[in-house]
Amino acid sequence: MDEYYTVIQGLPAEIKTELMRLPSAKARTVQEIRLRLNQPLQFTIGGRLVPAYLFLPQATVLRRLTPGILQQCFLALCGHSAYAYEKELSCGYFTTDTGSRVGVAGLCAQDGFAVVRALNLRVARWVTCPLPSRVQQAVQRLEGGILVAGVPGSGKTTFLRSLIMELTRWDRIFCVVDERGELVPQSFTHEADAPDLNCDVYTRVDRAAGINMALRCMNPQAIVCDELGTAADASALEAGLASGVVFLASVHCDTPEHLYQKPQLARLLKTGAFSLAVFLSGRDKPGQVTRMVNLS
Repeated sequence: MDEYYTVIQGLPAEIKTELMRLPSAKARTVQEIRLRLNQPLQFTIGGRLVPAYLFLPQATVLRRLTPGILQQCFLALCGHSAYAYEKELSCGYFTTDTGSRVGVAGLCAQDGFAVVRALNLRVARWVTCPLPSRVQQAVQRLEGGILVAGVPGSGKTTFLRSLIMELTRWDRIFCVVDERGELVPQSFTHEADAPDLNCDVYTRVDRAAGINMALRCMNPQAIVCDELGTAADASALEAGLASGVVFLASVHCDTPEHLYQKPQLARLLKTGAFSLAVFLSGRDKPGQVTRMVNLS
């Protein structure tokens, strides 16, 4: 059964019942489930928004999401315990146990969201992609870091998972710092689908703190993490370099030029942590490499 059906289990019964009727062939193409106030429920398919009722013509609730329905969806997805996700919600999201990120938008208050106006359920699937031979060789040698760059939805997480599998294949000692709980889900729809990963994973921990934990306690040869971009990240990378650790990480960036135009990214590059930058195509071809650039 596709992960789409797992994601919707957290929704209220009236929404879930209608969404469960989506044919499996179509469910496998759904990348996101978007719920917006006073709009129809929509799917992201191939990087484009599509109203769900086009595939579910008998559905009625999905045609217009009222404030009451949207609030019910939010509470159901967070298990009626929004306070348990207070830290994540302060950043505009929370992550389910299956690794699906739920983006939240609306009216913000001091202690969280006063009004929820939009939810975006990302359907997390354990998907990998082919690695270029140059990247495979870099992982095998592990002589320099790899920075994966792309716009949101370009498949950076997918590419990092492929790097994780490649590190496992070469029996490397490495750690994964999974701040958002998306790189390595805590549970799978079917246990048989769980990948055989011989590594140490820090889940839902501050990225810089997780890197420092790994350095102090696990003696890794490499550390994998996503969404770098803060001063604390740069400091943690510098500490890792001093310990001889190689980093494989991702950043939001679309071109090599922009790497140096963003102050925090420029600082990350100055650490010398990365010798190769891999740029991904975009939303329409997730995980596909368009360009590789030497950084050292």
